[in-house]
Amino acid sequence: MIRGIRTICRPIELGDQAFIHGLNADPVVRANVVGWDFPSSLDHQVKWFENYAPSLTHRWIVEDLEGGALGLTGLWDIDWHSRNALTALKLGGDVPQRGRGFGTDAIMTVMAFAFYDVGLERLYSSILEDNDASLKAYTNRCGWQVEGTSRNHVWRHGGFVNLLQIGVLREDFDLLPAASEYRQLVVAAATC
Repeated sequence: MIRGIRTICRPIELGDQAFIHGLNADPVVRANVVGWDFPSSLDHQVKWFENYAPSLTHRWIVEDLEGGALGLTGLWDIDWHSRNALTALKLGGDVPQRGRGFGTDAIMTVMAFAFYDVGLERLYSSILEDNDASLKAYTNRCGWQVEGTSRNHVWRHGGFVNLLQIGVLREDFDLLPAASEYRQLVVAAATC
């Protein structure tokens, strides 16, 4: 379990499959995430979980402190040699707490864990250019930088959308006002 100030990131369990299935089918979520797939059944989701074996990718459920599931995050394609990984956040479109900082907290929590427990140097991701909520959370609140634009890269909303490539270094994280608090939470958990 990875504890933040307002959220917890924990490993996915079999009992989470209905939540993940609903998250993947949520039209608000589907409209704002980079990855796309055809709608699938809950049975398909359970079969995916049964075959999931963390190696260079680790996915976690994001919960509020009371244990209410909010979304999904993780580290994908960890490159141990270059010490970087892809990360992303998917929060439910109907979460009543939207706009209350849970996304920012989950991003900061994953950053602290990746930089100060795992030992990574850089995290990267992609965001649809019209996904204002994610763009603000990552770049305005969490210190990420837009590093490039893939023009007309993703088909959404009946047309092509630019895909922004974003990234953050450990030194960028360290400059954030709340970094030491998140770092302390991760380091304290690692020493328990």
